[in-house]
Parts: sequence; structure tokens; C-alpha cells
Amino acid sequence: MKNILILTDFSQKSWNSIEYTLNIFQNNTCIFYLLYADNSIENDFEYTDDNLEQVKVKNTVNSKIQKLVNKIDVSPLKGNHVFIPISAENDIIETSKVIAKEKEIDLIVVSTDTINSKGKITIDTISEDIITKVKCSVLAIPKKASFKGLKEIVFPTDYTNFYEAKLLEDLMNLLGYYKSSLRFLYLAKKDEELNKEQIWNKETLHDYFKDQPHSFHSEINEKLEVSIENLTSKIEVSLIVVAAKNLNILEQILFRPQQDNLKYYTKLPFLALHQSN
Repeated sequence: MKNILILTDFSQKSWNSIEYTLNIFQNNTCIFYLLYADNSIENDFEYTDDNLEQVKVKNTVNSKIQKLVNKIDVSPLKGNHVFIPISAENDIIETSKVIAKEKEIDLIVVSTDTINSKGKITIDTISEDIITKVKCSVLAIPKKASFKGLKEIVFPTDYTNFYEAKLLEDLMNLLGYYKSSLRFLYLAKKDEELNKEQIWNKETLHDYFKDQPHSFHSEINEKLEVSIENLTSKIEVSLIVVAAKNLNILEQILFRPQQDNLKYYTKLPFLALHQSN
């Protein structure tokens, strides 16, 4: 049984991420923790006129999270899962860290949005902070994502990192469950031959996934996000999987891409896998 933490703000994009996640795990039995966290309300206070607004906010949050649970209860995607709502008056990143450790969370799900900042499109900061600051694998789902199975999975890499067993095992389990094809995408800014370490890492990946449908691709471009866009325009990709420790790739293809009008950026989920939780 998997333990999955879903962050919610009760928005439509948040509901979309819940539906998407339930689709992925529709044939599993999971415990889903639904977290709303807000540090704008004090934990301990007396009910006086001065903090009446805080009381109203608390009541509103409790009402919204109960409505969310009720909405899931009548959804055809509910399955045999268990749903546990959590409302926390604390920073969402710190709260996620605590819950991930205490509840032995296998995956954190966050809905993503894009932000225009000085002419550049960037992912919202909560999604970035969850991926980089919480030691747990994260599924980031854009608001336009629509679940259509997981037939084609892309794994961008520069072959400079050795991937530990847990990360590869998680990826293997995902491939086996959905009978997905895995596409390793070599990203580089210059057309150079692989060094010995890169060749060894590439061969290790080939050996590990020898019994799964997989292939190796390469894209050479100064902008790594353009390389992702090029491949996803040729193949009907369902999911992009990235090693969470590969911050260089994450920075350029997810957190702060420099290219505008990227279709993958607004439609394809990202799964950032940690080597170990």
C-alpha cells in the first residue's frame, strides 16, 4: 500500500491533480493524505473580536476540506483508497517535510501553475520548493494535464550521474505496471562524444532495463527545454521523469526555461524521483 500526500488549495487545478493521481493509482490501494497548509493563522489564540476573522478563516478551511472529501467520496475514481484530510496552520514546505517523514510518504503530488516574471515563464515557487527541499519523490501536474495512460515516458539525462537502485526500481515498477515504453533523452548543448563515465552510465541503464521496451535518443541544443519540446513533438509523451538530484536539468527544463510557448511545459506532468526518501 502506497502513502501519497496531495497538496491542495481547493482550486480547479488542484482538483485536476487529484483526478490525475487517482487515475494513475486506480488499480492500487493507497492512503491519500490531503493537505491544506497556511501559516497566516496562529495556532493558539482566544476567541475575541480582534481575531474573529481568523476564526472565520479556520471555519472556511474546515468546510472546504470536508467538501473536498465529500467530492472524492462520490467520484467514480475513489476506488478502495483511504483519504485523510489534514489542515495545518504552518508553512506548507515545512509541514510537507514533517508529514513525509512521519507518514512514510512514497510520493507528494502538487498542482503546478506558470508565472510570468519579467517576460520569462517560470513554475510556481511552491512546486519548486517541494521538489528541491523535501526529500521525497514529487509528481508535479500542470493544470492542463489530462490522463490518457502512461504509454511513453521520457527520462532526460546527460549520463553524468550514476542512478541508485531505488530510483531505477521505482521507474521499473512504473514501466511494468503500465507496460510503458521508456525513452532516454540525452541532453547536451554541444555535439561532443560521450566520455568513459557517460558511456558506462548509459550502458548501465541499458542493462538494467533490458527486459523493458526502451530506446536512446539525443538532442543537441543550447536550450535544453527546446530539446524536450522537439522530442515531445515527435512522440506522444505521457510523462517526463527526472532525477531530483539533477538540478541543472530541472532548472532549465522545469523551473526556469528560457524559451516561450513550450507545449510540454503546460500539459505534461513531471515526476521528480529521489534516490532515497
